[in-house]
Amino acid sequence: MQSQDQLFLICAHFLESECIKRIEPLTSGHINDTYHIVSEKDEYVLQRLNTHVFNNYISLIQNKVTISNYIKKFYNKNGSPYKTITVIKTKGDSFYLENNDSIWILMHYIRESQVFYKAPNKDVVFEAGKLYGNFTYATTSVDCSKISEILPDFHSVPLRLKQFEKALKLASNKRRKASQSWIDLINNYRRSMCELWKLKENNTLPRRITHNDTKLSNILFSKTDPVKGLAVIDLDTVMPGLVHFDFGDSIRSICSTATEDDDNLNKVSINLDYYNAFCMGYANETKNILTPLEISYLPLGVQTLIFIMGLRFLTDFLNNDTYYKTDYQLHNLVRASNQFTLFNSVIENLDSIKTITKQNFQL
Repeated sequence: MQSQDQLFLICAHFLESECIKRIEPLTSGHINDTYHIVSEKDEYVLQRLNTHVFNNYISLIQNKVTISNYIKKFYNKNGSPYKTITVIKTKGDSFYLENNDSIWILMHYIRESQVFYKAPNKDVVFEAGKLYGNFTYATTSVDCSKISEILPDFHSVPLRLKQFEKALKLASNKRRKASQSWIDLINNYRRSMCELWKLKENNTLPRRITHNDTKLSNILFSKTDPVKGLAVIDLDTVMPGLVHFDFGDSIRSICSTATEDDDNLNKVSINLDYYNAFCMGYANETKNILTPLEISYLPLGVQTLIFIMGLRFLTDFLNNDTYYKTDYQLHNLVRASNQFTLFNSVIENLDSIKTITKQNFQL
């Protein structure tokens, strides 16, 4: 965490003619540090990129600027009520490099907005489906070849399994023993969970622009009308991929009956009412652009993304917590247990999930 004096100096590279009044930390995700900046003229979001995770930061920022500019033009042309992020430049670049180590980005703050970390009702879930569906719709015409793949194989189950196997070999007996039930689950489903990635590698499904971090808190909602979505934010991981990545990750984070850190596994299951609401909103924006084959594989996307997240959390636990920020010793094991419990719930309710999907997309 940076000191206030350091943060003021960093802001000066972007806002040299503005007087900064205050700087407040925003709730951080697993990877980056984020701050709310209030100047005498405007409000901003300052973000420090984790260069250990995002070593190809030039491409990341180029993607971010390209996609946000494209969406802004699309919204202006089509009279959309939604907003998108605006990246602010320094004198020469869209970022500031501090001591050849930390990469800082400044964006305009979207006022009168709020985020939800857990959906309060079906109306918010429906609106989340619309916003993420609209992101897919708004970027349909983007040439994927001009957007860099900043995290190659990010959703590759085969790669995640290799990382898991390596971590398992090097793990302490204590951590391995604590993980055993989930190790067994991984081995039971490892083949079926590779199917979606194989479809991608074989070009069976269309490549589209994907957000790749479609949790509920990456949507801004109106403070005055809480069921009105304003914008999709956090475009750090935008790159070409399958819509199933975004759809599946949304369901993982939005349609669970518990937060991903909840250690009471009896509370964790798939909320089918929320799934229906999200699916309805998402289909409202995408049913005329997604192919029937893409739609038929959306339930597999749900299974796969939950499986991947559980796999990543468990791998980090076996690696002694080197990737994700943790608050206590068993934090990553709790997260993994939570995700694999959600995965089991999806498997148990798969027939209902498939029926709901078909009904909303009118297949």
